[in-house]
Amino acid sequence: MQRKVMFIILDGVGDRPCTELNGLTPLQKADLPSFDFLATRGMIGRQYPIAPGIPPGSDTAHLSMFGYDISTEYPGRGYFEALGWDIEVEEGCVVFRANLGTVERRGHRLFVKDRRAGRISGKDAESVASAIAEMDLMEGEVRAIFRHTLEHRGILILKGPDLGPEVSDVDPHEEGYPVLEPRPLTASPKAKKTALALKEFVLRSHEILKDLEVNRERTRSDLLPANIVLPRGAASKLPLPSFKEKWGFEAAAIAAGPLYRGIAKSMGMKLLEVEGATGLPTSNFKGKIERGLSALESEFDFVFIHIKAPDVASHMKNPKLKVEVLERIDDALEPLLDLPEEYLLLLTGDHTTPCSLGKHSGDPVPLMISGKGIPEDDAGRFDELRCIRGGLGTVLGKDLMRLVLNYSNRALEYGLRPTSMELPYIPKADQLIPLHIN
Repeated sequence: MQRKVMFIILDGVGDRPCTELNGLTPLQKADLPSFDFLATRGMIGRQYPIAPGIPPGSDTAHLSMFGYDISTEYPGRGYFEALGWDIEVEEGCVVFRANLGTVERRGHRLFVKDRRAGRISGKDAESVASAIAEMDLMEGEVRAIFRHTLEHRGILILKGPDLGPEVSDVDPHEEGYPVLEPRPLTASPKAKKTALALKEFVLRSHEILKDLEVNRERTRSDLLPANIVLPRGAASKLPLPSFKEKWGFEAAAIAAGPLYRGIAKSMGMKLLEVEGATGLPTSNFKGKIERGLSALESEFDFVFIHIKAPDVASHMKNPKLKVEVLERIDDALEPLLDLPEEYLLLLTGDHTTPCSLGKHSGDPVPLMISGKGIPEDDAGRFDELRCIRGGLGTVLGKDLMRLVLNYSNRALEYGLRPTSMELPYIPKADQLIPLHIN
């Protein structure tokens, strides 16, 4: 019997001991009966989404965990963000993920005070974005298009001849550091031109936004102004082989954040909508799980569910909020406690985000495979320390889909595959030729 698969990614779920929690991690502190019950119905372990000690980006982590080769099948983060918001990226364009940020001038440099402008959102964010929605750069050779997406986030597209994505980030990824000069990462004239256009856009965005009325009003209200755009993750269009081609599953995805929706779309997964799913700590977690189960009961045999909220709490450096979020997720997992035998659950995160750091780390991520008939270890609880002793051991993110194939009873013996061990052999209809007997 081949099993159907629910693959749940809790963004930033792993953590380190927190002073505010008396030296416990949020997973250890939280009351999580559903997590712990599911852990007893299978095996737990740990996984490094990329490799030990390397802090993963959410995009590269997801691609790796879904069995894609990030050295050759990674278009760049900006492409996924645009795809997730149905923003068309034409051939030859360069697209960036971008934050509305807060900077202050010190001499001849701009220093980042807040990378998210106080998590600006709503009408304020729309007003800021509309002021820089389109502009001509490099004397009209390049057109810049900026679109607001979610909260402080946006998409920047550079359109014009002879552009390329081989440029460095402007965003320093840390508060207190200066805004970075974009640099060409190769000797290509395209990279050099793109870096110059990007620099012009960033400086002009600051000149336009620093005196914008909405920002003056925010300052008067003791809110941080969104007075610059901080682009990162340069990308260009790169079609990927579909998830079905790679692994044979008819797959759907449930995600609110544009990055994760874009990743799912790039792999050919069908996006399913859930009312109240926002990617925030108040998101409709229960609705996501229920929609995932209904999808498995219909035409899909693989459902990817992304839950962003643990990572949001970690980036806010708020371990108590992370505990609350995990307990709400635990309540939402209750319908999974008595899954039919033909269902398999894999639950993990795309990276560890320690609340003490407020950013991604290279720590291992807790991992669980659960379902009726799955071998059971005796770890007994789902947290960072118990996962060390779990039966799955420690694996790499790129191993996860092979584990999924194995425990969903879809794996073939090594040597039967026509290409590599990455690809399950699923013959096409025109290859199924009846044996001819004279």
